[in-house]
Amino acid sequence: MILISCLLSSQIFAREVSITIDDFNFNDQILSGVERNNEILKTLAQHKIKATGFVSTKYLSLSGAEEGLRKWSDSGHLIGNHTENHFSYAKVSFDEFSSDILLAGQKLKTFKTYTKLFRFPYLKEGEAKEKRDKLRHFLISQGYKNGAVTIDASDWYVNMRMLGKLKVNPKFDKTKYRYFYLKHIWDRAQYYSNLSLETLGRDVKHTLLLHHNLTTALFLNDLIEMFKSKGWKVINATEAFKDPVYNSRPDNVPAGESLIWALAKEKGIKNLRYPAESDEYEKAEMDELGL
Repeated sequence: MILISCLLSSQIFAREVSITIDDFNFNDQILSGVERNNEILKTLAQHKIKATGFVSTKYLSLSGAEEGLRKWSDSGHLIGNHTENHFSYAKVSFDEFSSDILLAGQKLKTFKTYTKLFRFPYLKEGEAKEKRDKLRHFLISQGYKNGAVTIDASDWYVNMRMLGKLKVNPKFDKTKYRYFYLKHIWDRAQYYSNLSLETLGRDVKHTLLLHHNLTTALFLNDLIEMFKSKGWKVINATEAFKDPVYNSRPDNVPAGESLIWALAKEKGIKNLRYPAESDEYEKAEMDELGL
């Protein structure tokens, strides 16, 4: 009976995570954008997972990008709005930023799985209350829901370091980056999951932030297998965004970061670093490891 009880408990409280991928920059990163896209789609299909891609539409002019995004859509993965130019809302005006959202929406509406989920570039939602609230009201008026991140990470930095190393030494052992990458994502997943429990008294259906880059193409299968091996359930992003937590509007200035971080900040939980994730936090360890 004790064993059955433990098994049932683990099923009820299994932690859940979905895959979300930002930018869709189809530039060459050892693999071409098309090759990366194909690898990512192949991995998601193998695991029968539907992800959400948040697209900055300036990249659609790159070779293979529009066709690649069409393939993403035809495979049943959602497409969300990540603005035209990937400006930080902390650095541009409301008028410029809102126009950028509308332009991206016009370009993305031709894709059949386009949905009105919006993700802020750099997860920056406004450095002043009036500016933050003006954009929130604008998004509501346009029918958008915030496609927030709960598990933030610095995969982009690991990717940048790996590309730099391979440019100098094409034969460098990429598995060393694989190890660091998986360790880093797992560390961040545990952190935000535990912060969710501390802040909300429950763990949410998580959205993991990744990018359309080489680390995702090479290591996504390993990442999904890692979560599964540690008892997490990898779910479709559409299921994750049904969690009521994504309706939250934390009252912080500056606004943004991981949604869990923002809710913890609003609650007054101490020792939250700012920015929540940054290259500076991983640099020393990667330097020491020669990565």
